[in-house]
Amino acid sequence: MAEKLYYKIGEVAAMLGEEVSTIRFWSDTFPRYVKPERNAKGNRLFHPEDVENIKLIHYLTRVEGLTLDGAARKLAENRDGLAHKAQIVEKLYAIRAQLTDIYESI
Repeated sequence: MAEKLYYKIGEVAAMLGEEVSTIRFWSDTFPRYVKPERNAKGNRLFHPEDVENIKLIHYLTRVEGLTLDGAARKLAENRDGLAHKAQIVEKLYAIRAQLTDIYESI
C-alpha cells in the first residue's frame, strides 16, 4: 500500500485511538516535531513524518506514562532510539491482536 502525502487529523486520531482534540493539543505542544500544513479551510494536514512523531508522543505518554515535559526531553535526547522501540511495541501489539483473534475463533 502506498503511503499518503497527507493525513487528516481525524485519520491520525483513528490510527492511535485518540480523540481529535488530543492530536490537536499534541500538535500545538510539540511544534518542533509536529508541523502540519493547513489547507484553504485551515484544517491540519499531517505529513507521514508528523504522524510518526505523533506516534512517538503517543507511545511516550500513553505506554511509558511520561508527562508532556518528560516526553519532550526523551524526544530531544534520543528520537531515533525511541522510534525503533515504539515500532517494536507497535508490532507486538499487532501480534497480540492477531493471537487474540485466533484464540476467539477457536
